Amino acid sequence: MAEYSSLDESDIADDLLDLIPRLLREIRADIPREASAEQVIPELHDISELRATTGQIRLLRIVITHERCTMQELAEQLDVAAPTVTAMVKRLLSQGFVERLRDEQDWRVVRVLPTERGQRALTLYDQFRRANLRRRLAQLSQEELALLRLALPVLHHIVEVEP
Repeated sequence: MAEYSSLDESDIADDLLDLIPRLLREIRADIPREASAEQVIPELHDISELRATTGQIRLLRIVITHERCTMQELAEQLDVAAPTVTAMVKRLLSQGFVERLRDEQDWRVVRVLPTERGQRALTLYDQFRRANLRRRLAQLSQEELALLRLALPVLHHIVEVEP
């Protein structure tokens, strides 16, 4: 664990920018990939397809949260160009995680909706992620857990504060 003898925002920023993506990758990497696990839980095949990119997972999460989105709304939410969203949606469409529907009022508008398979896969993915993080947290001492608990409001504040 890094020690902070002085409160240098630059050092803390660098550590957070390095640590947070690594933590998320490690938690994600703990999700089973083996064929034998797929035989026990058939949906693991869906998760291994879904976890190909974090962008796909984010897109599916947005579609599930908002229930239906236009391609433009997805591009804005993901902060990417429309062609990037189109490619991501095509991939999720071919995997059966989303479906496209023409808007009833304006046939030029295409809406993206989650399929039942997409919802199940994301739910299971999230369950594995939570379980993996809990296993990692269980390895911490009570003191480390208490420090982490104390840091949570600060992390929330970082997210909410205007730059």
